[in-house]
Parts: sequence; C-alpha cells; structure tokens
Amino acid sequence: MNDLTLPLSGLSSVGGKSVVARFDGGMLSSDSGVLALAEVEKRLRVADRLARCIDDPRSPDQVIHNF
Repeated sequence: MNDLTLPLSGLSSVGGKSVVARFDGGMLSSDSGVLALAEVEKRLRVADRLARCIDDPRSPDQVIHNF
C-alpha cells in the first residue's frame, strides 16, 4: 500500500497543526494553493513592497477604511 500523505514541512503550521497534502480524496477543490501563496507572501512581503511603489496622493488623515 502506498502512503498518499505528503508532509509539507516548508509551510508554517495552521492553528497548531502541520500542513499535509493527501492524494486519496478523489475529486476535491484545489483551493489549497492559496495556503502556498499566503506563505510566499508572508515570507517575501510582495504586497507590502509593491504598495510602497504606488504613489497615493490622498491625505492619509482623511481616508478611512472600515473592516
């Protein structure tokens, strides 16, 4: 029997649990690529670096973003 679990040791744990890939699930969504992209963003800070290159002429004290 083949072990169909692939540990992804290069990725950070999520909620205290390690991230693993399993290939015995049949037809599933491939949204887990977002986890890899999030990890790359966390390490390289691409969005922050890109944001610093974009000039924003607005006055920061007059811009309000609610979450």
